[in-house]
Amino acid sequence: MKKFIERLWRERIASFDDCPLPGQLPVNEGERVLVFAPHSDDEILGCGGTLALLRRKNCPVRVVVVTDGAGGDPHNYVAGDVVRVREQESRAALKLVGVEDVVFWSEPDGNFRGSAAFDRKVNAVMEEFRPTWLFLPSPLDYHRDHVAISLAVLSCWQRRARPGRAFFYEIWCPLPATWIVDIGEVIDLKKQAIGCYHLPLRYRDYSVPCLGLAAYRGLYLPAADVPRYAEAFVEAERKWRGISYHLLRLRASLEGLLGK
Repeated sequence: MKKFIERLWRERIASFDDCPLPGQLPVNEGERVLVFAPHSDDEILGCGGTLALLRRKNCPVRVVVVTDGAGGDPHNYVAGDVVRVREQESRAALKLVGVEDVVFWSEPDGNFRGSAAFDRKVNAVMEEFRPTWLFLPSPLDYHRDHVAISLAVLSCWQRRARPGRAFFYEIWCPLPATWIVDIGEVIDLKKQAIGCYHLPLRYRDYSVPCLGLAAYRGLYLPAADVPRYAEAFVEAERKWRGISYHLLRLRASLEGLLGK
């Protein structure tokens, strides 16, 4: 049986395209963009360059920061209200990329659990804002909050009859990208926006790996004499057993492998 399965896979692999690469996602006027960020800074790290380009096209963009960020200062660098500090940093970073429509839902940081009440909030904001593009965290991500929020929001979107597209963005775990966005013209703006997150940057310089990932994703763009930068996404499907299902299964497998 093992040899039979291996032969089937060899035949299937032989039929693969030589080197399929993700396509470039056109950033056009007229999109209405709703972003779900598990924590303050995820929206800039994952898709900040794309948001800047969308705002340059005058596309309405709303960011929902789901958790309150209360667990974001375990070493107590902030003497005052950590939640307020993280909100201020998020507003400042988003303003740099042209986004001022941001709301904070204050779910528990590090312990998010989906619920009927949360689903009602997601459905309400989708009904009121009517997004044509939805950005949400990856179900393959290493952070539990990111995975749980991804699944909760995705399930609400999949049940909706309205047209629109949904895209997973990457932070802690790279995705098998299906789309990329060329963010070369706004890469400095993304770097400045990351710099607004003074509290997280006291724990780690996120700009180095984030910009490094963008440079790596730039390999998918046509060659040029200057470095290219891109953000990568996986487009979700409305059917349950689509790519999101396989990403969740892989995340579950990783849990077992990394837990050993």
